[in-house]
Amino acid sequence: MAKDAGFERSLLEYGDFLMSQVTKILQLTDFHLFGDQQTKLIGINPLQTLQHVLAKVTIDISKNYPDLVILTGDISQDYSLESYKIVTKNFQFFQCPVVATMGNHDYFPMFNKVFGNPTQIITKISSATNWRILILNSNWPKHVDGQITGNDLIFLQKNLEMSSDQPTIIFIHHHVLPIDSNWLDRINLRNASEFLAIIDQYKNVKAVVCGHVHQDTTIYRQDVIFLSTPSTSWQFAVKSYNFSLDNLMPGYRWINLYEDGTIKTEVVRIEHNDMFVPDTSSRGY
Repeated sequence: MAKDAGFERSLLEYGDFLMSQVTKILQLTDFHLFGDQQTKLIGINPLQTLQHVLAKVTIDISKNYPDLVILTGDISQDYSLESYKIVTKNFQFFQCPVVATMGNHDYFPMFNKVFGNPTQIITKISSATNWRILILNSNWPKHVDGQITGNDLIFLQKNLEMSSDQPTIIFIHHHVLPIDSNWLDRINLRNASEFLAIIDQYKNVKAVVCGHVHQDTTIYRQDVIFLSTPSTSWQFAVKSYNFSLDNLMPGYRWINLYEDGTIKTEVVRIEHNDMFVPDTSSRGY
């Protein structure tokens, strides 16, 4: 639950609202914000791209309002408290809960001041649906790749065990399965095998959704769909051996969770804008 005044609404406050038989989630990821709002990285100002994404979102929500907004990490690029506070300022228009987990670029002391615990369970968003939403923290301090702590793996197993009759969706920053980009697959979830060994025991896990890879990917494994979502900043080229940028525009993902346990999802991107084409000669950051 958010600690900042901008996100002070309790998640439970929304649990008694009678909604339609679908829970609508808006996922945004990988903002890479700086405390200095004029700072650019690889030729792009990440605050400007985020604001253009949010402008597109406001058009969407005039007809399709989310029940929950989930931010899947790499909110900050410079560890500053100011970078996190930019989010509270720019997300004030949402009249639903906004929750977040950490990415490898995030810094817990500052993240925690604004967003609180990066590992959460959400069960009370829509009384009309039976979904359980788990948000896991894969931030591994001083590492680019990710790791779920032993305690969080226990948290995952216990929640799946006690809710085996509830369809469940899991959000995490790092990707679990390889996406055929060599350099990104070297910085994935390091203990993915432990994570998979747990979820393989339960038929109620329907989807695992991540950020980190700045790409739109869909992978099916057994009965689980694994999704990654475009960044609100720059995009990485698909199937690349080394660090490589793409000219695709920033985007976000809508996820609809239905009462019968099915999922519908869509990635939306902003219109092409030359301002948001990155410096493709860059070899990293």
